Amino acid sequence: YAPRCVYMAEASAPPSAAEEAKQSGTAAFKAGRFDDAVAHFTTAIESDPQSHVLFSNRSAAYAKLEQYKASLLDANQCIKLAPTWAKGHSRRGAAYVGLRNWRQAIVAYEEGLTHEPDSAVMKEALVSIQLKLSGAARERVATVPLSRRASRGTSPHRTGAAAEQMQQQRGPPPGVPTVPAAAGGGLSPLTLLLTLVYFVPLLGAARRDLCYRGALWAAAATCLLSLSRSWPLSMATLKDARLWKCDDMQRLPLLLLLSLFPPLPFILVPPAAYALHHSLSRAHARSLLAKLPAAVRERALWVLGEEGTHTTLAFAAISDLMVGLTAPFLAVSHGLRIVPPLLLHLKYVAKSHTTSWYMQTAVDTVRLKLDSLFHHRRCPAPVSAAYVRCAGLAASAARLLAA
Repeated sequence: YAPRCVYMAEASAPPSAAEEAKQSGTAAFKAGRFDDAVAHFTTAIESDPQSHVLFSNRSAAYAKLEQYKASLLDANQCIKLAPTWAKGHSRRGAAYVGLRNWRQAIVAYEEGLTHEPDSAVMKEALVSIQLKLSGAARERVATVPLSRRASRGTSPHRTGAAAEQMQQQRGPPPGVPTVPAAAGGGLSPLTLLLTLVYFVPLLGAARRDLCYRGALWAAAATCLLSLSRSWPLSMATLKDARLWKCDDMQRLPLLLLLSLFPPLPFILVPPAAYALHHSLSRAHARSLLAKLPAAVRERALWVLGEEGTHTTLAFAAISDLMVGLTAPFLAVSHGLRIVPPLLLHLKYVAKSHTTSWYMQTAVDTVRLKLDSLFHHRRCPAPVSAAYVRCAGLAASAARLLAA
């Protein structure tokens, strides 16, 4: 009878803390008490942080609370723990739908269907998104009167639908994103600190400009260090056309020149974004992130993941583009002395547009918003015509600078 006694003892053993919290969370979720469900699933995760099911459940609870960013973080962690589990990709798709990021939602659902081709939930979600996108495109075209559409032609930069079509044709972002100057990240904490002190003048206004120049010098030194580690020091390297086309080499003279002129705040945003990513990467390599609170560590790991790296690069691209778009106003406010670095920056943006997926997407996004504004049915025809002319001049200037 000994084996039977052992069996009965095992069967009557109480559930683990993680399992008990999971059951409580599931019951709260079914009862519609989603705040309680999040609390119970969080307790379960603390006891069993390697359970992908728990992260999936908490992601669903966050989505019910319309906390879609938190839902996305849990979905990403679920996928990290179980890459081939289709429900994790479904959770990610649902979070992206809540964030109204339709492109990434499609990517998530399509990835989930590769692991579970018969999932009716993901198939229906895909169809719903595609119908929403096609309906939005038709609505944008309908807001422009036929007479106005005919008079303005069908150039891609003249209608919001055409700009959106360009984004759809470009497809998803690169599969393995890399942040510039990754090989020279040792100076990144200094860049980040000086940028922070510039935006939050802790040392007083008198030292603010010095912090601005110091941040640019530190970013330039980071690019130089990255180049020295990525390319051999030889005459053959100087003759290699790839050296002069790489992002670090194009940024280096721009950063040095900008340090000689009055501060342009947005200029520091891309180097600061890269510096944050590099600093977190070095901290993770030295196991320093493990000492952070769980919530902070979770978000830091998200920044270092594929999605976070895409976001960093996209944020830097849109910041560079905003400096270019505001160049005429900056020239008026700062005078002619600011024109040389602005021209160099515009040249950098124009060249990036020919090679960087992120800059191309940033330009298309801004163009789509402007088209929907200036091609609106209530926008006066002279204003729309002036916008079309300015857009054409800007495109011609960009091609000239990129040559």
